[in-house]
Amino acid sequence: MPRTIRTLEHLVQMRARTVKDLSGKLSSQQQLCQRYENNIQALNNLAVSPAGAGNTHAAMMTNQAHYKKNIQRIINWQKQEQVLADMKMQEIQQNLLHEARRERGYQLVLEQRQDKFASEETRKDQKTTDAMSTQSWMRRIRQG
Repeated sequence: MPRTIRTLEHLVQMRARTVKDLSGKLSSQQQLCQRYENNIQALNNLAVSPAGAGNTHAAMMTNQAHYKKNIQRIINWQKQEQVLADMKMQEIQQNLLHEARRERGYQLVLEQRQDKFASEETRKDQKTTDAMSTQSWMRRIRQG
């Protein structure tokens, strides 16, 4: 097998490994984005929880206001992190698409080279068979 084909096989393997790695990263990033979404929903539920009906004491109202303010601050922080995670996920998706295209391109070139090599081998085998048949025919004619 020609060296070019072996080199292309190695390149295809490397590209396939890269695609697999990026697929794993994308999956992890999607899970992270989902965790942020779940956190934001849970925090929103905490922020809108109704206060007790009998809690009209000023200190209690102040505590609730601070609590909601802090929850809102955490929600805003989680939203910022979610936006960053979404941006990273999009970047990973673009890289995955790019690497998948490269891998497919190398795969196509490899298949073409393998087909060409197989055709050349078939042609050589056919020439060898034809030459042997011709020699055998020539021997029979001389002997006979």
